[in-house]
Amino acid sequence: MATGVQPEQKRRGRKRGDGEGSIRQRSDGLWRAEILLGRKSDGSPDRRYVYAKTRREAQDKLDALRRRAGDGMLADADKERATLGAFLSRWIEAAKTSVRPSTYKRYADLVRLHLTPALGHIRLSALKPDDVQRFYAEKLAQIDPKTKRLKYAPQTVFHMHRVLHRALEMGVKWGYTPRNVCDAVQAPSVPRREIIPPTPDEVARLLDAADAAGDPLASLWTLAALTGARAGELRGLQWQDVDLQGATLHIRRSVTAVKAGVPTYGQPKTPKSRRLVDLDADGVTVLRVHRDRQNFDRQRFGEAYAEHGLIFCTERGTALLAPEVSHKFKRALKRAGLRKSIRVHDLRHAAITMMLQAGEPVATVSEMVGHHSPAMTYGVYGHVIPGTKRQAAERLAGMIRKARQGTA
Repeated sequence: MATGVQPEQKRRGRKRGDGEGSIRQRSDGLWRAEILLGRKSDGSPDRRYVYAKTRREAQDKLDALRRRAGDGMLADADKERATLGAFLSRWIEAAKTSVRPSTYKRYADLVRLHLTPALGHIRLSALKPDDVQRFYAEKLAQIDPKTKRLKYAPQTVFHMHRVLHRALEMGVKWGYTPRNVCDAVQAPSVPRREIIPPTPDEVARLLDAADAAGDPLASLWTLAALTGARAGELRGLQWQDVDLQGATLHIRRSVTAVKAGVPTYGQPKTPKSRRLVDLDADGVTVLRVHRDRQNFDRQRFGEAYAEHGLIFCTERGTALLAPEVSHKFKRALKRAGLRKSIRVHDLRHAAITMMLQAGEPVATVSEMVGHHSPAMTYGVYGHVIPGTKRQAAERLAGMIRKARQGTA
């Protein structure tokens, strides 16, 4: 009487360990290779499958899968089927709580209008660098049918790259993808924009024309030129932030959005942007005159005046919209007969440039305008500091001259 184990039982008797894999032919002729890679987050077995027409091809695919698993190049099984579009939808919702509202809006617009329509259908685990590279190339080559010019500037496409890269970085951390394919992509090249700030004479013409015309925002243009503060920081200033006796103002917040005249505040651009700014006598005088004018508006509108404590606001006290400020600045430029290309932000560039050209230390200027570091200030504005390159050239020539004299 046979008491031994049957051959089929013997063949199946040993339990395969994780990562060994098996290959079988299905009834339809396809070969299926299976590998066990431990457990999923819910405790169930994490089995992966590949299919091929021949056993040799199935073995090759299994070996490749095993190598990817060993190199940590497999995404979580529960998430590997997610499309890029589905992932970006989850990511943008999560980003809402970690970035400024204006930044979130830019991210959301780039995802909705560009990334998802072009790449959203691709499974995240199948997204390849050449998919992304082709997307950039197509955007950079797209022509606007109305203007017959390139539809998207390199800077715009570069912003798409930055958003996708940031999203995929989080995708790696969340287990949706084992790597960030943007690391293997050539980012769009952006020509460096030359900053041409208004000259001292142009700033003077702007401010004189604004004062002569009774421009309600003349004090904003003046304070921007005197302090180098960002427009969003100036729109977020409240009277409680100013000490006219001590001639200082605190920059503590920035306006990130305005709805029905009510401002939404956020943190300034960088941690160093929260700062105490010293005012000169002109700055104090401008704010005193501006406060008197605002008090007149407050009395004129009575209960209709919206009290938000803002220094710079509409005549009814409501918060200023960023486009509204830009529009009124263009009118101020036209009134002064200045070039249209000057932006409100260029008053900040002008302030920094003039301070450096006047010999102020880079560290002092950096602290005053809220740059991340003096190195950043020098990297952007170092070329305007007078005499630095000439001094370097003279020192270099002097060292060579001295050395040559010593060998004569």
